[in-house]
Amino acid sequence: MPNWCSSKYAFYADDENKGELLRLHNNLSGIMKTPSEVENGFEPGWLGKVAIKHDIDWENVHCKGSIKYLDRYKPGGNFFTLDAETAWSPTEELWETVIARYEGISFAYIAEEAGNGIFTNTDAAGTFFPEKYLFEIWGNAPIPEGWFAGGGKPGSLCIREYFEDFGELADYCAKLTGKEFGTFEELQSYFFGIFEEENIFVGIHEFEAA
Repeated sequence: MPNWCSSKYAFYADDENKGELLRLHNNLSGIMKTPSEVENGFEPGWLGKVAIKHDIDWENVHCKGSIKYLDRYKPGGNFFTLDAETAWSPTEELWETVIARYEGISFAYIAEEAGNGIFTNTDAAGTFFPEKYLFEIWGNAPIPEGWFAGGGKPGSLCIREYFEDFGELADYCAKLTGKEFGTFEELQSYFFGIFEEENIFVGIHEFEAA
């Protein structure tokens, strides 16, 4: 049983090539609506159908997974997004091969798979995916002494938040704990150090380029 990687892709083009972007979207939309002739267990959005539609050998490219959501194409728009779930890792090779069949289309993606430590964001400018950090804690544990002194509301330790830069993350954690954090490593050390209970999960991740 594989670990599942959750990814979001943005496909974009300039005004000159918006017709190609629409053609790609129409092809993907058709794939989502039609059954595959190959048994796969990932219907309706199996990525192998994406490969087959674009004359790519689905047995020799990573396509174990499916499109979970395809954003509608907005008239006049220069991009659309889709969400995918795939085994172990993103399917960057598949999409690079697909867009080579079109003129002037590029893509960026953000992906998470904690088991393999994959936290990737290829959108360096943050145009589509500004998230740079993920902070999460969940499980049953007493609230540590001194937390929420900055005005936050005490509650369960079910936290999952994204941040666009370290300053935002540090400010959030300072309000949560009453402590200041100067570096990402200092912040990680603090949170990983205060929870000894085995039923507490702490995840503090920085998204990196592929």
